[in-house]
Amino acid sequence: MAGNLKKFVNPRFIKTIDLALMKSLLARHEGKYEGFSLDLLDQDENTARDALQNLLTGSEDSYPEGLRGDLHRIAELGDGRGLEVIQTQADRQGICLFPELKTGDEDTPNKAHDPKHIAVRAFLEHPELFDAAADHMAMLAADRLHEYAGRERGATIDLTEEKVESFRTAVAELLRDAFQGDYCRVGDYADGDEINLVVSHGSLVSTMPVVEGQQERVISVRQISHAVLRYSENTGMLRLARIRKAHQPKIAEFFASIILEKPGFFDGDDAQDLYSLHPVERAGPDFAFDHAYDPMIDRVLIIEAAADLMVPGKKGYPRVARTLRSRDLGGEALRHFDGTSVSFAGSWHLGEIVFRILFKGDGKRQPEVTVKLRPPGVVQFRRTQHEARVMTLIERNGLTNDRDDFALIDAAE
Repeated sequence: MAGNLKKFVNPRFIKTIDLALMKSLLARHEGKYEGFSLDLLDQDENTARDALQNLLTGSEDSYPEGLRGDLHRIAELGDGRGLEVIQTQADRQGICLFPELKTGDEDTPNKAHDPKHIAVRAFLEHPELFDAAADHMAMLAADRLHEYAGRERGATIDLTEEKVESFRTAVAELLRDAFQGDYCRVGDYADGDEINLVVSHGSLVSTMPVVEGQQERVISVRQISHAVLRYSENTGMLRLARIRKAHQPKIAEFFASIILEKPGFFDGDDAQDLYSLHPVERAGPDFAFDHAYDPMIDRVLIIEAAADLMVPGKKGYPRVARTLRSRDLGGEALRHFDGTSVSFAGSWHLGEIVFRILFKGDGKRQPEVTVKLRPPGVVQFRRTQHEARVMTLIERNGLTNDRDDFALIDAAE
């Protein structure tokens, strides 16, 4: 993230940013500067911008940690994609964002239209909107989700501010012990049958060497991380992203006991036994995804597969002795196991496949999503508007474990 900040606070930004806007941003941390005064920004423009450049382009530890954190957050939304997310959130909240800027260019492009400028202004003037935009940016970036299946489908949520705050308090205490940081914020968002929680928190402090003139210095930076939780009321599935593996069971239980009011909801023995490649193993090299039910899917190509040779390990548990990988961007990855020692009828098991879904589209470039499926609990892909189609394709081809028997047994008990 430090690299993003240096890219964000560049000379062009300093030469064009509205000085009144920057004074408002810097005033949030007044009294914590060394060798800099806010009054410098009231001087003539050249003097003010020189002072701003000296402050922001030097070593990061030359200005307050709070300002450093503000700039890191703004930098995450200070590009074209971030501007799109900000505008989308403004539309959802019914906010007409900066109407005076909705004018065409006259002699030259309006510098106030720069995504960096709009990100700074949104941060200062619409903090709740900015937080929502940052949370949605985190949700878009969450491509590897760790899933927990609940004990039943259709468990609904009565979400309240009190529940969200109780959840935040519990998670903050857990993360404080892990990262020694106090900052923790939770945003909650509904999306159809899904409830999304984004936990923004301080991560571990990292140090990095920087050069200042002819001197080398070491600075400390505490970055902001965004943990994502997504729960589907229809399926009873909880998906977690950007959360340490050791913390996942505890945070899943916080969600179950506080948000759902169902302690132990994700404690089933098969809560993470979700996916299977047995149908692919049975079909062997001839396996092909059936996608005829979805007119939007053009082709599905299996571009990579990993076969694991399993042998007895300590205490009788099987272990992987070696792995053979096959990769073919043309979609014939499984067929390359022909002529090798791999036979899924014996000690070889299919450990992972990577497949590419190509969707029908009107543009020159065909929309596509690449998916990694590794049993028992990993499905990894870039989350897009096709997410529901991807998950339906996996289920329709028998690559999910059936949990209906478990639900019936649980109900009978």
